[in-house]
Amino acid sequence: MQEIKDTGLRGIPVADTKICEVNGEEGRLIYRGYTIEELASHSTFEETVYLLLYETLPTKKELEIFKERLVSERRLPAGIIRHLGKRKKSAHPMDVLQSVIPMLADFDEKARIETRAANIEKSIMLVARIPMLVAAWNRVRKSFDIIEPDDKLDAAANFLYMLSGEIPDANTARDFDICLILHAEHSFNASTFAARVAASTHAHMYACIGAALAALSGELHGGASTEVMNMLNEINKIQRVEKWITTRFDAGEKIMGMGHTVYKTGDPRPGYSPRSQKNWRKGQEIQNGSICPEKLKA
Repeated sequence: MQEIKDTGLRGIPVADTKICEVNGEEGRLIYRGYTIEELASHSTFEETVYLLLYETLPTKKELEIFKERLVSERRLPAGIIRHLGKRKKSAHPMDVLQSVIPMLADFDEKARIETRAANIEKSIMLVARIPMLVAAWNRVRKSFDIIEPDDKLDAAANFLYMLSGEIPDANTARDFDICLILHAEHSFNASTFAARVAASTHAHMYACIGAALAALSGELHGGASTEVMNMLNEINKIQRVEKWITTRFDAGEKIMGMGHTVYKTGDPRPGYSPRSQKNWRKGQEIQNGSICPEKLKA
């Protein structure tokens, strides 16, 4: 029998979407008509989430209500907290996240209701609680007490506060807010595809996100960032960089973090990553924490 080269699904259209466009040839990333440059420069994470969920930018009042809704969903069920306390502290954070998120279905009476309204509600709850899970597990595995969320803080600042117990300064909070915007959406990547496959079987949303996290945990997807951090920790000193890289090349090994499987002319996100531009904050002002829609053309 003749072997057939398996090229996977790369380059194969799988669905239509209005949510996100990834143009690898031109190095462009667009959320519902807005470029990532526009959103990273002028938006906030909460406003970007609203845009992705509701297909349009919110008014100032709509954004206020939406942020209040997110804040109201932050607290984790007591049963989840107890479970975290029983986990082996050496458990990998991605394994914990993948297994605990489906458990949230136990605390949602509408978990298996598949109307658009119900799914929007579940999406909001997941956006609010996943950062809480990450921060809580980071504390538990280090034998620290879990810190309750601060309802006065926005999503980015609150997450950093729950990690350390210290309220971050405005610049640090904004840095992380930009990171959240840059990673909020990326069309049909491996984890999104895994979630869509699970959803096609009518699995509930929590199970679908569990499937997505399984794909995200791999070193060729979200796990690539972990491998880069491991690499940097191993190199440790700038004087060791050249020798370390040369040794890996000579051994035919991969150097993680170099290049991107989709972007051919450049990934647009690093240019807007925190501290990547020396003059990032010069002249950058966020009016009322939102984009002025009339200034942008969708």
